[in-house]
Amino acid sequence: MKLRLREFVAFVSVWTSAAFAQTTLHTTTTLVVVPTLVQTPGKELVYSLKADDFVLADNGVPQKVTLEEETQRPVSLVVLMQTGGDARGQFLSYANLDTMLGSLIGGAPNEVSIVNFDSKAEAASPFTSNVAEWGEAIDHPDVGDNGAAIFDGISFGLDLLSKRPIGNRRAILLISQEHDDGSNAAMKDIVRELGETNTAIYSVTFSAEKTAARQAFKDPAHLNPPLHVGEGDYQAYFNLSEPLRLIFGAMRKNTSAELATLSGGEWNSFDNLGELTQDLGVLTNHLHNSYVLSFTPTSAAPGLHTISVRLARHPEMVVSARSNYWAAEAESNKQRNFDK
Repeated sequence: MKLRLREFVAFVSVWTSAAFAQTTLHTTTTLVVVPTLVQTPGKELVYSLKADDFVLADNGVPQKVTLEEETQRPVSLVVLMQTGGDARGQFLSYANLDTMLGSLIGGAPNEVSIVNFDSKAEAASPFTSNVAEWGEAIDHPDVGDNGAAIFDGISFGLDLLSKRPIGNRRAILLISQEHDDGSNAAMKDIVRELGETNTAIYSVTFSAEKTAARQAFKDPAHLNPPLHVGEGDYQAYFNLSEPLRLIFGAMRKNTSAELATLSGGEWNSFDNLGELTQDLGVLTNHLHNSYVLSFTPTSAAPGLHTISVRLARHPEMVVSARSNYWAAEAESNKQRNFDK
């Protein structure tokens, strides 16, 4: 019998408490990992580059770069799948998602954990290299509540990844609406955690406003409140507040895209099954064909460091990489400051 993710709620609630009791994570190594994608102006992938082809600067200071083989660093991936809020209007797009995730992971030693979230992280599967064993729960999730706590979900995912082998590449795949709705975690804390843990976010987002408007046409009339006009009540066959949501929603920032760009990941949008399949196919290709650069910073100054990556001899190429990392304060310095 196939198990559903909600059967792990009790187990996850314990992990959730631990995740939010610790607001920041600190690296135990000075090695900074920088997944880097190189493309031609026509968006074709560039292969066969060497370490000396890259020029990487930390706060403007050039660094000695090592180019790692992809197979040396297995990927630990957390898939954050929104099931609350307006996500129910995209459940048809989730069909065959397990197959797409299987291609993305590519089998052992890479591993994945699936997390459903609405106003909180609802459940988490154990890390596995066999996505198919969770196929039913992934392709046919239960409908969540009205929330879409993206920041809380990312904080939860980072806590899961902190328990994986330290040599693994860490990544989060966020399948959600564009903006956060209902999180307790602050964006500044998420940015710091991402910078400290070498975690890349890859987000594929849908428009909550468009999805809700489309769903309103599909819902039975009784799900939409009646309109009071003059002396009588008239049943609306779609929710007339949706155009207003569309206007206000367009004015809000696409936080999912911002976090992906900040972490060195990627962002794409989808509106149906075909577009989600295409987006994940592109992501699979990029994830397995990125260059994994790493360096040991020459400066140990704590705080936010900016990273720039370019090619020494091919300025026309498009280089995509994380733009920063966060250097944690050394334990000895923290104790010294505490004693003052």
